[in-house]
Amino acid sequence: MCFCFILYLGKKKCFSILSLSLSLSLLHQLFKRTFKQLPSPLPLPTMTDLDATAGGNRVIVIGGGLAGVCAAHSALQHGASVLLLDKSAFLGGNSTKASSGIAGTPTQAQISAGVLDGVELFIKDTNRSFHGVNATTTVGAAADTAALPVSPLVAEMARLSGPSLDWLVKYFNCDLSVLGFMGGHSQPRTHRGKAKMPGMAITYALINALEAEQKKNADRARIVTRARVVRLIRDSADAAAPVTGVVYADKDGKQHVARGAVVIATGGYAADFADASGPSTTSLIARFTPQLSRFATTNGAHATGDGIKMAEQVGAGLVDMQYVQVHPSGLVDPKDPGNHIKFLCAEATRGAGGIVVDQHGERFVDELGRRDQVSHAMLQRQARAPFYLVLNEQSAKEMDHHCKHYEGRGLMTRYPSITAFCEAAKVPREALARTLQQYQRDAVANAASRGGSGGRGFFAGLFGGGRKAPAAAAAATLNNKGTPDAYGKTLFRNAAHFDMGRPVYVAQIAPVVHYTMGGIRVNAKTEVLGAAAEKEERIPGLYCAGEAAGGVHGKNRLGGNSLLDCVVYGRVAGTEAARYLLDTYLGPFSSHRLNVIYTQLQLEELPAVPPVPTTDVAALEAATKAADATPAAPTPAAVAAPAAAAA
Repeated sequence: MCFCFILYLGKKKCFSILSLSLSLSLLHQLFKRTFKQLPSPLPLPTMTDLDATAGGNRVIVIGGGLAGVCAAHSALQHGASVLLLDKSAFLGGNSTKASSGIAGTPTQAQISAGVLDGVELFIKDTNRSFHGVNATTTVGAAADTAALPVSPLVAEMARLSGPSLDWLVKYFNCDLSVLGFMGGHSQPRTHRGKAKMPGMAITYALINALEAEQKKNADRARIVTRARVVRLIRDSADAAAPVTGVVYADKDGKQHVARGAVVIATGGYAADFADASGPSTTSLIARFTPQLSRFATTNGAHATGDGIKMAEQVGAGLVDMQYVQVHPSGLVDPKDPGNHIKFLCAEATRGAGGIVVDQHGERFVDELGRRDQVSHAMLQRQARAPFYLVLNEQSAKEMDHHCKHYEGRGLMTRYPSITAFCEAAKVPREALARTLQQYQRDAVANAASRGGSGGRGFFAGLFGGGRKAPAAAAAATLNNKGTPDAYGKTLFRNAAHFDMGRPVYVAQIAPVVHYTMGGIRVNAKTEVLGAAAEKEERIPGLYCAGEAAGGVHGKNRLGGNSLLDCVVYGRVAGTEAARYLLDTYLGPFSSHRLNVIYTQLQLEELPAVPPVPTTDVAALEAATKAADATPAAPTPAAVAAPAAAAA
C-alpha cells in the first residue's frame, strides 16, 4: 500500500512528492498507536485539483515550431499542463524547412559508421564558429582556439546533444540513421532520415504526438492556432516581479488572458524587414543590421521577432543582435529570380560532394567552410556571378530526396552531361573542365597524404576510403586532415565521379538572410535575464528557447546546430517552467492540503507544518477566477505590462 506525502523543506519553501511503501503490519501498528478514529480519506492533490484551485498553473508556450513543441512535450512529461499558442494557421514554423539535419554526439549512427567523435570535440568546433575563428587557424596564431572562452550555452548544448537525439528516436520514432558532414564540423555528426527532409520529419513527429495528447486529454494539452500574443503580463514594475501570463488575440480579434509560466519560442527575425513604404519603427533588421535589408530571406513571413520585442518591453536583455547569418545557398528560381523569399538548398548537398563555381567555371572557396566564410567569398566575387552548385551523379544519389524535391520545384536541373550544362548556362566548357581536373588532382593528393583512395567512398578523404573506419584508423586520422587545396579544403567527397560526359545536377544559388544569432538574453536553464549585462538577474516565470534566444551561437551558427538548439533548450525550457510551477503554485497549495490532512488524522508524532495564510490561498483562487473569466479586453489593473506591437 502506498501513501504520497508532500514534504515541506524548510526555508527554501520547496516541495517534493515522496512515495513511501509501508507494509500492512507497519500500517496496522501505526493506526493502532496513533489514530483515534480515521475519517473518510481526503484525496491528495492532482493536476485537476491544482487547475481548479491555483490558477495560472500551466506552462504557456508561445510558438509552435520545434523549440515550442519540445518545450510542450517536456512540460507534459514533468507533470504540467500546457497551452501552446501560435499566430499561424498551423504549427511548424521555420523548423519544418530545415533540410540538412540535426547535429549531435555521441550517437548510434556514428558508432555504426566508425566515427570517432565526442562532446569535447563538438564543443571545440562550435566554439570556433561562436567566436568567428577559421577552422584552419594554426595553434599559436593570434586567435588560438584553445584560449577562447567556452560559453556555458555552447557547452550545455553539446553535452545534451546525444541524449536529445536519443529522446527523439525513443519517444517519437524519428529516423536519424543517415550521417552528413557539414561546414565547420570536424566530424560527420549531422543526422537525418532516409526519406524526408529532416526538419519536417522531426517537427511533424512531435506535432502529431502533441495533437494526439490534446485529443486524449484536452485539460492537460491545448493548442490554439491563429492566436497572436500581444503582450506578456508582469503585474509589477519591480525587477523581481514575475511574468504571470500572456494576453492573446484569437482569430476573431477577441482578447484573452492566460495565466502561467511562459516559454517564448517564437523564432527569429530573419523576415522582419522594413516594408517598401518607408523606414520601419519596429523592424529588427532595420534597427540592428540595416545593411542586410536588400537581401532575400529563406524565412517565412512569420519570422518577425515577436517574442523578442515582447520580452524587451518587460525588461529582458537582448544579446548578439548584430549577428545575422547569411547562408550561401539560397536557391534562385529561374522563373522569378527577384523573389524576396528563396528556398534553401541544404548544406548537406555540399557535404555530399557538391562544388560551387562562378559564371567563369572556376571554384573560389572551400565549399565546406563555415557559412559566413562561403557567403563572404561569394559576395566578394559578385562581378563573376551567378554562382552554381554542381553535384555529380553519386553526390545526387546520396541526396536523392533533396535533389528530386528541388528539381520538382524547378530550382535544380538534371543535365545529361556537364557539357550540356555549360552550353545551357553559357559557362566556358574548357574552364570548367580544368577546374574539375584540378579538383580531382587535389582530392588524390589529399588522400595520398594520409593513405586514402582518392574520394570515392562515404568517408573517402576522411578515413582513407572505407565506409566504416575501425576505431584505430579513425583515431589515426582524427587530427590528420591531409594536404588542403588552394582554398583550404580537406574533404573531397565523391570527387572522382566528376566526368564531363556524365549527368550532373545544377542549381543557381545566391547568399540569403537565413538565421538570426541574436535574441533574448538567457542562461543555460533558459531563464530570461534582465537588460543589465553585468548582472544575472532573471525574470521569474519567463523562459526562452530556440532562435528567439540569443547567445547560443555567437557570431555564426554551424549547420545542424539550429534543430539541436531547439530540441535541447526546448526540453530544458519545458522542464524548468514545470519546476517553477511546482515551486510557485503546487507548494503553497499542497502545504495547505497537508495541514488539513494532519488535522483530520490527528497525527501527534509528525512534525508541524507552517500553515499557508488564508490570503495566499485566496489569491490563488482569485487568479483562477480571473484567468477563467478571459475578459474581452484586459483592464489596466489586470495587465500592467506595456503593450507590445503585434508584428
